[in-house]
Amino acid sequence: ASEFALLKSNMIACYLGSMTSAPGVSGSPSMSIPLLRNDVNGHPGAESLPRTPLTLKQTVAGIRNGYRFFQGGKFNEAKAAFVSVLAEIPLVVTGNRAEGNEIKEMLSICREYITAIRIKAEMAAAATDPVRSTELSAYFTHCNLQPVHLLLALRAAMGTAFKNKNFIVAASFARRLLELPDMSNERNAELRVKATKVLQKSEQMARNEHQLNYDETKTFAIDCKDFVPIYSGDSSTQCSYCGSTYADESMSHSLCLTCGFCAVGIQTIGLVTG
Repeated sequence: ASEFALLKSNMIACYLGSMTSAPGVSGSPSMSIPLLRNDVNGHPGAESLPRTPLTLKQTVAGIRNGYRFFQGGKFNEAKAAFVSVLAEIPLVVTGNRAEGNEIKEMLSICREYITAIRIKAEMAAAATDPVRSTELSAYFTHCNLQPVHLLLALRAAMGTAFKNKNFIVAASFARRLLELPDMSNERNAELRVKATKVLQKSEQMARNEHQLNYDETKTFAIDCKDFVPIYSGDSSTQCSYCGSTYADESMSHSLCLTCGFCAVGIQTIGLVTG
């Protein structure tokens, strides 16, 4: 980490949570007693491990809060929830490899949702620009979201592209939407009909009104600063903690815009879970 302000409260909590205070005899100061997490069968001696207030269960609850806010359209609250989890993860102690893998997965989830929410904010700012709004809505669908949230992203992207007469990409979004398992649910019947109509009309028109910086046939990462695609083979740099990718070399050694406390482009071992 390069900026510890976001970690400060959790680090203090870890210290306070590993100690308790017991009153001494009259006139003497209280005694600080360490709390251990591996003393169930007696004092572990040199193998003592301090108790920690941050748990895997707590981070899972934070992720679920983020999901709930995102689903309800409360994007500022959702972002705050995911940022909070990012600041907790480095201080969570895992008990085995499975828990370690789960923590790494949650790190990836936080990165993807924070990026999606930041793109969503840019979409609102670019609402009057048909090219940029279509591009941003396309990038939004390439964030690794839960299927129910991806459905919302594809629906919005399909509508934006169709409204702006970018029929080729509108058809692409309609196809991806119709391929989602949730679309077979009866509650999405109206959306399924709409997507089918958009697909038919878009295939009929078969052109884009605008030249877009978007190629769905190529694999790309999203630049977390300028929100443009970084295609395979393009130069880029990453945050060693959350893995956010940047095309702009000027971001090197600057604070990551996703997690907010690690420097970009620093070669480190990253998150250690074992």
